[in-house]
Amino acid sequence: MKRRNLKTNRAVYILLILWLAVSACQNKTYYHSYQSASTAGWHKNDTFVFSLPNTISPLNYEYEIGIRHKDTYKYRDLWLTINEDTLHLYLADSIGNWKGKGIGNTRQLSSSWDSNKFAKDSISEFRIIHIMKASTLTDIQAIGLQIKTYHQRVPR
Repeated sequence: MKRRNLKTNRAVYILLILWLAVSACQNKTYYHSYQSASTAGWHKNDTFVFSLPNTISPLNYEYEIGIRHKDTYKYRDLWLTINEDTLHLYLADSIGNWKGKGIGNTRQLSSSWDSNKFAKDSISEFRIIHIMKASTLTDIQAIGLQIKTYHQRVPR
């Protein structure tokens, strides 16, 4: 009987340690929001503004932009300006396969970008505009912003 309790206790401790190890490796999300684009399209003069809560302090974060679009979007890429930082996203590969995941005709793609300059400044909002040649982008449904704990990637 004592031996059985010892094995049960050992199993519980191992599971607890595994749970703690897995939960410690998770990114903590500080901010995550999507905003819908107009059904008429995303015009060059339309700006997505993401106002951050005061609880976000100027530290190193991992920034991720999210794009929701229809599979009828007629370009393979998207050029953005985010607070004067230029970002070039490829929504499709060179033969036209969408990189984002989705169901039906909607795709969603998330992409991290290097934005260490935001860590030095106290940023209260992110302003996102498209800088494509076309004045209006149809089939872009929403733009999202996620800010989470920065984890330095180990080179392989």
